[in-house]
Amino acid sequence: LIKKIDLTKALALPGVKAIVTGKDFPGYIGLYLQDRHIFCREKVRYVGDPVAGVAASTVEVAEKAVNLIDVEYEVLEPVLDPIFGASSKAPLLHPDLGNYKVANFIFPQVGTNISNHFKIRKGKVDDAWNKCAAIVEHHYWVPQIQHVPIEPHVAIARVDENDEITLWGSSQSPFAQRNLIANSMGISQSKMRVVAPYVGGGFGSKAGVSMEALVVAIATRVKGHPVKLLLTREEEFYTAFVRQGLASHFKMGCDSQGKLLAMENKFYWDGGAYTEYGVNITRAAGYSSSGPYEVPNVSTDSYCVYTNHPVTGPMRGFGMPEMHVGLEQCIDELALKIGMDVVRFREINCLKTGSILVTGSKMHPTGLPLCLEKAARGIEWGKK
Repeated sequence: LIKKIDLTKALALPGVKAIVTGKDFPGYIGLYLQDRHIFCREKVRYVGDPVAGVAASTVEVAEKAVNLIDVEYEVLEPVLDPIFGASSKAPLLHPDLGNYKVANFIFPQVGTNISNHFKIRKGKVDDAWNKCAAIVEHHYWVPQIQHVPIEPHVAIARVDENDEITLWGSSQSPFAQRNLIANSMGISQSKMRVVAPYVGGGFGSKAGVSMEALVVAIATRVKGHPVKLLLTREEEFYTAFVRQGLASHFKMGCDSQGKLLAMENKFYWDGGAYTEYGVNITRAAGYSSSGPYEVPNVSTDSYCVYTNHPVTGPMRGFGMPEMHVGLEQCIDELALKIGMDVVRFREINCLKTGSILVTGSKMHPTGLPLCLEKAARGIEWGKK
């Protein structure tokens, strides 16, 4: 909890032009679920949650001023594990979850730390287990990962005499940034322009809004002057987006001929302190939860869970690498359990033209069987 913020010493420092805090910007911001402020107000939910921003004549003065800001905190019990976070024993990180604006395809569970619960049900999983010749069941854990683009996050904002805002940023989402920041600050999108020059690497970390809104907020207090914020490499790891962590549980079974009969998957995504892209990554992994395989009976629960870790965003694959690392190991083990070659097992079960997906739709024409065949031949699979 933020008990008190004292700006007195920082404001008295020569060279300081403006200081902003959460009380200056009460609006919410968020891509699919609006659950955070530009600068946090009552609570700090992770190390890196922005509390105050300083505009000064030099970087050195700005950093000195930041260190002069006195913040009094009351430390709360943290949530550092998504499985614990999804349980009824965990403290609520967002008690106001039921009041947040949310996209109509995201399903938060009010009164919990679950910001999205995506479900898939196909066939009758419980009836399929006794028909299986082999069953495997495993847990996997993938931690949060930082994207580490060569160019760190950097943004420059300027507000002119007509209150028109220009934001220059190393950005993958200029239109989303314009829309979300303008909406949070209660201004028309027509009053804001976002310019995205060549991006020195992003991989998803520069999609949506992470630190870009901070410079816009500060720039409103020093009109006519551009305000620049450049993250250090260290700051990239805890103030910019990271890839979600995932605690996954897979259970799958097949018959003696190698045909997959059932899958029961549970995904607990470490979404961090706020959702941003996390809720949609949870959804994407849910509707792809049987992997590239046709399975007649599937039950999937994919949860995005609030924790006191850094905010998560997309990273190449949008949830697929985190999920497949466990799923494919289970496929290997299932094939070996019935004494079948793992490539042959995949050829039997892989999605083909007309296959029925977990969502009930039909697979479009696909070259996956041919891809498997050519890859196996290319590496001389089966030869030692």
